[in-house]
Amino acid sequence: MSITRYRTGSGELRWRVQWRLPDRRTRSKTFGTRREAQAFEAEVIAARNRGVVFDPHRGDAFTVAAVYASWLATRQDVTPKVRRGFEDNWRLYVQPQFGAWPVTRVDRASIQTWVNAMDCAPRTRRWRHSLLRMILAHAVLEGLLVKNPAEVTVFPPLVPAEHLYLTHAEVDELAGRCGVQGDIVRILAYTGLRWGELTGLNVADVDLVRRRISVRRSMTQVGGRLVTGTPKSRAGLRTVPIPGSVVAVLAARIGGRARTAPAVTSPRGARLSRENWVRAVRWREQVTALGYPTLRVHDLRHTYASLARAAGADLRLLQVAMGHASITVTAHTYADLFDGELDAVAAALDARLTALRSDR
Repeated sequence: MSITRYRTGSGELRWRVQWRLPDRRTRSKTFGTRREAQAFEAEVIAARNRGVVFDPHRGDAFTVAAVYASWLATRQDVTPKVRRGFEDNWRLYVQPQFGAWPVTRVDRASIQTWVNAMDCAPRTRRWRHSLLRMILAHAVLEGLLVKNPAEVTVFPPLVPAEHLYLTHAEVDELAGRCGVQGDIVRILAYTGLRWGELTGLNVADVDLVRRRISVRRSMTQVGGRLVTGTPKSRAGLRTVPIPGSVVAVLAARIGGRARTAPAVTSPRGARLSRENWVRAVRWREQVTALGYPTLRVHDLRHTYASLARAAGADLRLLQVAMGHASITVTAHTYADLFDGELDAVAAALDARLTALRSDR
């Protein structure tokens, strides 16, 4: 590789980086400053050391849309729901802005301008941007780019999520308000299952004698139909304890039914759709009457964590029961549930100080 300095016809100073491809063809790229040229040279060398050959002429011939199609074909590792999310984000947000651009034309400034113009929450901006970042990362792997310009985007700070926790009495009241299908409220609040894990249960997964639920699959609603998949992470494949107060509820659901039948069904006997259940119990009306107008169905899972913590469950037990991939996830998500233990730290310091003073 080499960097040469030259002047344009108008007298402006430029720096040209030249390098050879494996087939001995020469490629070059021009920069306005020597520092930019040196940084680019270092990136090309680093890419070559990783086994990636960068050819800007080839990159110029590929649009972002073409790279997206190539990248999506490689994503055999995602669930149907995640894939649908990729497709929707591409169609609604990324394609209109960058789809027709040559992939080599997408730069940091254009990405930042796009993100800044989004009229949505900080977390949603990150989700939309993440698709473009993954597409451009694929372009780097294919040798169409030497560096991913989406790696240095700046976002507004995330607003910490506020968890809503119900008490035992509020769980009972909400279950009663939801009528004949209110037992779902009790099951979710006292097992901590995600909705997809609940609807994915078969009768054989519920052992009322041992009081255990085996979480083996998760149902996801994609395009109006339920699709069978795996839990959110490997840790999601787990065994969940059934409190005695929920045994009768589950027994009424699975009694006399085949082992391969769904454990939780709609009144018509099909696997229970979240949207249909929310509509049937008039969820928004019931939680508003309860005094929690913003309560989500997923907050019943948070309620499980709160009630389990109040009953004495430690961080490790919560991680296992809730199927979190690591104890760090549990600690970050439910740090507020352990706030009371700070009092024990203060008490220990006071006790030590008192002991030291008494020794004098």
